[in-house]
Amino acid sequence: MYLLLDEPSFRLQTTLVMEIGLNEAFLLQHLHYRSLISKNERDGYKWVYKTYEDWKEEIPFWSLNKIRRTIYSLESQGYLISNSSYNKMKIDRTKWYRVDYSKPIFQTQNGSFDVSS
Repeated sequence: MYLLLDEPSFRLQTTLVMEIGLNEAFLLQHLHYRSLISKNERDGYKWVYKTYEDWKEEIPFWSLNKIRRTIYSLESQGYLISNSSYNKMKIDRTKWYRVDYSKPIFQTQNGSFDVSS
């Protein structure tokens, strides 16, 4: 069984899955990881910019519709902040994303924010 743990895998916190849903937790965890290594800082936050097609390349086992629905769900719940005003050209359909770490679920016991993976 060489397919088990021989390549990078995703790890999710049960609490997060129970709070926001499996698909949402998966995408949010992936975005969190990408933001940790991102060099795109605007207005004091690290952002990840992608089109839906870019997301599809990174998550090839999801359909474009599932990606759109999951992003919309995270935006609606307030866990994901998106912005397209950072694009240089108006015809650019790329969206910029960041996790809203101010949500209570991301706070630790002492009241500070836990943004570690």
